Amino acid sequence: MKFIKALPTLCVLLLPCALRAESFEGKVSMKITSDSKDTPQSMDYLLKEGFVRMNIATERGAMGMILDLKNRQMIMLMPPQRMYMVRPFGDAANPAGGPAGDRAPANDSEIQVTSTKETILGYECTKVVVTRGSETSEIWVTSELGTFMGMSPGGGGMGRRSQVPKGWELALKGKGWFPMRVVSLESGKEKFRLEVTAVQKESEPDSQFAPPDGWTKFDLGSIMGGGGRMPFGNN
Repeated sequence: MKFIKALPTLCVLLLPCALRAESFEGKVSMKITSDSKDTPQSMDYLLKEGFVRMNIATERGAMGMILDLKNRQMIMLMPPQRMYMVRPFGDAANPAGGPAGDRAPANDSEIQVTSTKETILGYECTKVVVTRGSETSEIWVTSELGTFMGMSPGGGGMGRRSQVPKGWELALKGKGWFPMRVVSLESGKEKFRLEVTAVQKESEPDSQFAPPDGWTKFDLGSIMGGGGRMPFGNN
């Protein structure tokens, strides 16, 4: 249930970026470390014109999410259950938002684009400093990999409780930037680090951006309306 409740936040965060055309096709691999987790997490971003897929390994197992930009829908993949769930985002009356009633998180971050440059894995990056409250994030961004579309529901790990997106995630929204490195500090102490470990520019098969054959579609409406139990997570 907690995982399901996190989805509207993600829709709102992603949509303004998702409708932009992407020129890069391939896979971006990342390593994520946080003081809230015992071990690093790995995540792959797969990009193809009209689609984005995110695969992340969590303590609860592998999870996946596909953004189908043409049909304006998000497909959540649940490998342990061999199930998937489809959720639309945005509509004609509310093109910049998620489902009816959703509200985009406020972006109250201070953003400083510096003149500092660094080449990471062959991509020229610019250092951007984002300050939000007591959190300061140093982000090295490139414009050669398309638009970054957030990490996970509400900025937390997939399958975790809904959280307010991090200031640096909100700061990247709609800018056409992709982070190659993120270092977040809280009162001077490092709390979070994201580093791109590999970039593979290659053609991605269409099958990567659709539910696998033989998987069952999970009907959220019927479960919620009937007061049934979720097939994953904590109720």
